[in-house]
Amino acid sequence: MGRVIHKQETEQEKKPGLYVISTPIGNLQDLSLRAKKILEQCELVLAEDTRMANKLFNAFNINKKKSQLISCYRFNETERIHKLNFEELSTYMVGLVSDAGTPCVSDPGSKIVEKYHQLGLPVFSVPGCCSAMAGFSISGIELKNNQTLTFGGFFPRKEKDAQKLLDKLSYGSDYVIFFETVSRLESLLEHLKKFFDEDVFIFLAKEMTKIHEATWRGYCSEILAELRINGTKKAQFSRGELVVIINLTEQKKIFELNKEFEFWLKKLKPHVKSSVLAKILSEKFGKNRQAVYLEFLKH
Repeated sequence: MGRVIHKQETEQEKKPGLYVISTPIGNLQDLSLRAKKILEQCELVLAEDTRMANKLFNAFNINKKKSQLISCYRFNETERIHKLNFEELSTYMVGLVSDAGTPCVSDPGSKIVEKYHQLGLPVFSVPGCCSAMAGFSISGIELKNNQTLTFGGFFPRKEKDAQKLLDKLSYGSDYVIFFETVSRLESLLEHLKKFFDEDVFIFLAKEMTKIHEATWRGYCSEILAELRINGTKKAQFSRGELVVIINLTEQKKIFELNKEFEFWLKKLKPHVKSSVLAKILSEKFGKNRQAVYLEFLKH
């Protein structure tokens, strides 16, 4: 039986600090009561797009003066930090919102959060929608205790970056989550088909909580075939962004040790901290650092 939570234990409201507030990813009814209350109380709100924030505020009758809502997006976040008066803000409730979902998760905001931490000012989470976790929750995948789930953000555009990332993931991840646009889905699937020797199983979630919401489960080759026949005219592949979850449990690579790697491993292991040694060996031999640590240094 859970303990009783008294009212004062839930009253974080009205404390000065930065409130990182999750907003709906589509359905406005997903805004939490606490998020609404804190947005009403904030003296200043930093928004990825003030127009999107105003739409949300209007829907919930949250009244803000023009001076209380300022933009903070990818290309002005650093400049914004230099212009903000943090001595004054230390007495304010400041909200941070992105266009949809949780700020700082493939969205702007991390630089502002880091600045608050550097200054020793409090940062509070107001949790809610996050499309990556929402997608995983409806995938039907069981994440077991000895398995890993990796979030990769938006899949890289450049060929070199894509290959490098897939190489890292192939040594240490059981499941990986990417964001991708519908128009670039075929390119992502082509990368997967080219890189992995065997077909990988994929779960797609598109436009969750919105009118064009759809999901798809199948192998990479199956989804590619559908795309090539029907293109983005197919209902499940039309419009919007996707959460792409890839099952890599059958694709993990095994290190092929050479004598030089074994020599340095045995030579340095007794004298160097494992995390440092993993970095040294991964850089010297072009291996994935996490994989080196898990395979040779964890135990």
